Amino acid sequence: MTSDTEIPTPDRPVPPQWTPKVISFLKSPAVKFVLIGFVTLMLMIPTTFVWVLVEERADRAREVARDIAASWGGAQEINGPYLAVPFTETYTVGTGEKARTQIDRHLAVFFPERLDVAGDIAVEERQKSIYSLPVYRGELVLSGRFAAPDETAFGAEHGGSLDIHANKAVLVMGIGDVRALKSEVTLGFGNGQSSKFEPGSDVLTVSPSSFSRGAVRPSGINASVPPLKWRKGFQFNIALQLNGSTSLFVAPAGQTTKVTLRSDWPHPGFTGSFLPEQRTISETGFDATWTIPYLARGIPKVWSEDHLPLQDRMMGVQFVEPVNFYQTISRSLKYAIGFISLIFLAVFVLELQSGWRVHWIQYGLVGLALIIFYVMLLAFAEHVGYSRAYLIAASAATTLNAFYIGTSLKSRVAGLVMFAVLAGIFAVLFALMREQDYALLIGSVIAFVALAITMFATQKIDWTGMSPGAARSDGMSA
Repeated sequence: MTSDTEIPTPDRPVPPQWTPKVISFLKSPAVKFVLIGFVTLMLMIPTTFVWVLVEERADRAREVARDIAASWGGAQEINGPYLAVPFTETYTVGTGEKARTQIDRHLAVFFPERLDVAGDIAVEERQKSIYSLPVYRGELVLSGRFAAPDETAFGAEHGGSLDIHANKAVLVMGIGDVRALKSEVTLGFGNGQSSKFEPGSDVLTVSPSSFSRGAVRPSGINASVPPLKWRKGFQFNIALQLNGSTSLFVAPAGQTTKVTLRSDWPHPGFTGSFLPEQRTISETGFDATWTIPYLARGIPKVWSEDHLPLQDRMMGVQFVEPVNFYQTISRSLKYAIGFISLIFLAVFVLELQSGWRVHWIQYGLVGLALIIFYVMLLAFAEHVGYSRAYLIAASAATTLNAFYIGTSLKSRVAGLVMFAVLAGIFAVLFALMREQDYALLIGSVIAFVALAITMFATQKIDWTGMSPGAARSDGMSA
């Protein structure tokens, strides 16, 4: 016996209580529209799993990048040089029998009067397994001059006697990854004299920069400066040959600092506290120049702390990969519900304007093919790059769905229309993902236009199925 809640099917008779109007409503466009919406929402579940897969692969790529950087060299930070001169103050504390001698240790850190940094950066991609990372070989020359120190920098805070340890004066320079230095570093004084740098930042501690997370264990190097040199002021010249990856940052250590960097990498990302005042970017590389005056630097000429200054005021360049496809695919998945809805909406409008009838289960199968598109895009992008992977995955999804709809409806025209619709929407999605800055604007305009077309294309549709003749036996499948 058929219950009151049973739905009529070809092999099950229609219950007497089911009126023609009820049957027409169940087969109406409104019910079909609701079912398609439900299918769209259900497809968000596998979409979420695909997004988790993308993030997992991105984490794996970052882990491999860290391994490459650990072997080659991490993000580099050049901070300095600074002239550090230790001194002590001896004074008496208390009176009478309780009087005692107190010795305080101090440090005076002097900035170069002028600092010029010139660097040539040769970038290449190092690969491990299926992952790669931009790495570089850098040749930098730091030159400039230290003025004769102002004696007032050695101040007696408690009115005691000062003892300047002139023989312990050192030139200190912070480097993000000292292990990546490829040659000995020498401090040249400009008259044929020189002093070799030693490992460590000596009297100054180096803290990680807020700009470069790759420099997880920054350190430094130091070189002794004879008293006759630093007391009268001196010229200096330092040549650095070092490896690095991802980015290169330089601190404006001079009272006036000029930095000139050139590289063969055509995708620079300039960042930091200061942007270059002049830059030229082409397919063969870039040239950039920074000029930072004393006032813009924002700190005094003499530093009295025991840690390296200007770690939070660096400037530099990141060697950006042209397409970070993990980020692009993850971002495209955020538009998945709109992407799938747009395809379903286009098919639904075509269905209403023609004699084709697509079952809601077929909508679900088409949607699953679109989800597989994202998986194929991720898998192929790791091997052949994002653009080729998108072409392969989009072509596969378009051909499969068009062939499926065409054979299901036994209509070559339906298959060709489906192919054209999918090809157009995939092309729009590709352009949308390439325009990172305008993606939201373009996406909102496309959504508005799609809704407007749907509203006017379905203006004369009887959504309820209650109009005369709507209850015909060959009505729309739900």
